[in-house]
Amino acid sequence: MSKLRNLVPSTHSLFVFEAAARTLSFKNAASELNVTQPSISHSIKMFEKHCGTALFVRDNRGVQLTEPGRQLYDEVRNSFRRLEQRLETITDRGTKYITFAASTSLAAHWLAPQLYHFQEEHPDVRIKVVATDRDVEPDHEIDVTVWVRPRNFERANSWFVCDEIIFPVCSPAYLLSHPAPQAVEDLIHHQLIHSSDAFRKRLDWPEWVELAGGDASDIKPNIVFNDYQLTLQAALAGEGIALGWSLTAQQLLDNRLLVKPLPTQIQTDRAFFLLASEDASKNKRCKILVDWFLVQSEELRP
Repeated sequence: MSKLRNLVPSTHSLFVFEAAARTLSFKNAASELNVTQPSISHSIKMFEKHCGTALFVRDNRGVQLTEPGRQLYDEVRNSFRRLEQRLETITDRGTKYITFAASTSLAAHWLAPQLYHFQEEHPDVRIKVVATDRDVEPDHEIDVTVWVRPRNFERANSWFVCDEIIFPVCSPAYLLSHPAPQAVEDLIHHQLIHSSDAFRKRLDWPEWVELAGGDASDIKPNIVFNDYQLTLQAALAGEGIALGWSLTAQQLLDNRLLVKPLPTQIQTDRAFFLLASEDASKNKRCKILVDWFLVQSEELRP
């Protein structure tokens, strides 16, 4: 340890370096560590001077790691992870949360209605749900997440959940006040609720209608929501017909909050996958959560 003490200016410099290397941003590192950006820049310069080599390359686009910086970051990151895991096993001060990242719609309509039942069965497993508008990589901050990927997707610590199947959905109240569509062609006479997510590719109404064998030339959206959660909220409020996804809409359909006005559905070449970080996959509590998720979604698998 005395040798390590001589190799780094201070233990604080390691935390500064790790945050800056992980975010590739001195500004974000400063925000995370609750210090000023000049303070981060100064600490990094002193660290580089102490190491005798540049750890970052600065340019107009921000900062990038040099090869020595990348090698050092790999070691620091792995050491921090091992230290975190060990501290959690010997102290009660660790939060011991399993962090689950999901889209807002999946978090609201699939996870939230079921997690309290999970908690009753597994009171020792604490879960933090992080709603995000884009796919995030499982890492030391995110333990578990759900992605939609090509059906032949393969990766360590990933599990097939169900195929991506897309179909029209609406509220029961909407069908009471509007004639039910009898065929895909009838959808043009209904208020179709449109969604266009910025960071997640979703099939839209014209694409779905064409795949279902209909004519989409007259479908022109008047209102477009940039978050699928807003689309579902509009459908739940009886404002029209939206597209529903197999996993996201499962609980809404089971509880009759939404119904299928047409039996037509499109199965794509993609599927939902559950992913866990390498560290989380070795965690007993994480395995309990993964097993539970797969059981709850079992009815969606052929």
